[in-house]
Amino acid sequence: MGRTTLVEHDVPVEMRDGTVLRADVWRPAEGPPAPAVLFRTPYGKSPLGLATLTPAQCVDRGYAAVVQDTRGRFASEGEWAPLDWSQEGPDGYDTVEWTAGQPWCDGNVAMAGTSYQAIVQWLAAMEKPPHLRAIAPAMSTSAPFDAEQLGGALRLDHLTSWLGLTALEWVQRRAAAGDPVDGAVVAEVVQLLTTPEVPLRRWPLSTILDFEGFPGRLRDIFAGKVATVADYRLGEVGVPTFSVGGWYDVFSHGTIELHRAMRAQDPVAGRHELVIGPWVHSGQLPQVQGEVNTGPYGSAQGARLADLHLDFFDRHLRASGEAAGDAAGGDVRYFLFGDDAWHRAESWPPPEAVDRPWYLAGPEGGEEDGRLLPEPPQEGFGQDAFTYDPENPVPSHGGRVLQLGRLAAGPLNQAHLEARPDVLLYTSEPLTEPLDVVGRQRLRLRFGSDAPATAVVAKLTDVHPDGRSLLVAEASLRLETADGTPADEPYDAELLLGDTAWRFAPGHRLRVHVTSSNFPHLDRHPNVPGAVGEAEHCRPARQTLWYGGPYESVLRLRVLPAPSTGGTA
Repeated sequence: MGRTTLVEHDVPVEMRDGTVLRADVWRPAEGPPAPAVLFRTPYGKSPLGLATLTPAQCVDRGYAAVVQDTRGRFASEGEWAPLDWSQEGPDGYDTVEWTAGQPWCDGNVAMAGTSYQAIVQWLAAMEKPPHLRAIAPAMSTSAPFDAEQLGGALRLDHLTSWLGLTALEWVQRRAAAGDPVDGAVVAEVVQLLTTPEVPLRRWPLSTILDFEGFPGRLRDIFAGKVATVADYRLGEVGVPTFSVGGWYDVFSHGTIELHRAMRAQDPVAGRHELVIGPWVHSGQLPQVQGEVNTGPYGSAQGARLADLHLDFFDRHLRASGEAAGDAAGGDVRYFLFGDDAWHRAESWPPPEAVDRPWYLAGPEGGEEDGRLLPEPPQEGFGQDAFTYDPENPVPSHGGRVLQLGRLAAGPLNQAHLEARPDVLLYTSEPLTEPLDVVGRQRLRLRFGSDAPATAVVAKLTDVHPDGRSLLVAEASLRLETADGTPADEPYDAELLLGDTAWRFAPGHRLRVHVTSSNFPHLDRHPNVPGAVGEAEHCRPARQTLWYGGPYESVLRLRVLPAPSTGGTA
């Protein structure tokens, strides 16, 4: 039965430096003081409508909800600079404590929200506000985990599209204030948002958004003056966490690693939970992702995601639920593609998952493409080669990309890319039984280049009987010799394909792509030494992949010993 809700708009909340931030407060019209859930957003508090959890859903369960514009955004005072994380922790602390002191709050406060709204939760929790009882960060990451996922590359389209939207607001604010706006600046911002492939092909990249006074220039990011992702002192986060991620989220690795780090320092069951769905990075989490309809349980609604949040808060914010826990099925819920159901695990990866290697090998019987074998090839070592030209990169198509720009995320068909001469393919025989790939996947390649610095990019796909090759996971790694000359021996390249839960059905085949670009999702390596984004020119490179014998290249999967049957969890 629904509750009557009171909503107060633009409620002032004074920070320690006197700056006033404003929030909308949602609360039950009747009843005693209640626990509160705080959302802090730079995207406007009024349109907040996340699939993870909404203020209205909080009120329906007897919680108050506070939705605040962060410093310098929309109704809040102060100055806001893109990617300046220094103020978010103190502002989060002050807002938690303000909330706890209101007459409609019983003194227990949680935080929730997605992406930026998740990052500010970690930053606030590090400050240890006395009345913060739990956080629920969805789709977040931290600097070291993000760097590990990218292998030294720059998530180019993600960064520039987000900064492009910020630059558009900057131009609009200057115009509204009567400041002159250079027409060339406006034209570049519009071009970045509408036809980004043009400015993103520049050498060097630091000339993009290089506007005097713009608080978020790529030049400053490359110079280390601005951090694209926040870092956390996790040892100072003492509250329970409810982490939510997606297999095709740009921050999937970070979300999982943050959960694992919290479990490692605080292993009590039920204190730190993880939900990983079939989703891309989005505030809306429908059942259709890429080219796959995941069925009725694949959406946030089908997963009961809001209820899972509020159940967690009940256990940690209400006296009657503090000791209850929900460890019967384990602290991890994950969605298994192909089974299209939710599964529970004690931890991540599931303890029952085992390593299973698949070995790259050369073609056989007149075939052009290589093979992927469950046993090491017997014919000795071999090699395949291709030419990587940064001026003709492999285009991005699906995967873990942000959809602010012009890219599409998720499990998309890669077949059109497989015809390119700069994409090497290694494919298994059709499977005779289901194979549940669940956990962290890695790829070890013996990779050579005639350039002194280069990159290797890899993908794992599911080849259907009809020829579709759906993207499951992907990885990248920048390679460079210490002395700036081409390596005498192949690199021993360890690529992190990341985590997934995917059932390869009987009759399907596993396939590995090996190439050197994924543009504009990732910046193009110029094949010359130097810092990311600062190269002024590029050159083609002849790339060689070795396999067999002493040059073993191997895909290492984590698989369940037997096909798993899920439930709706």
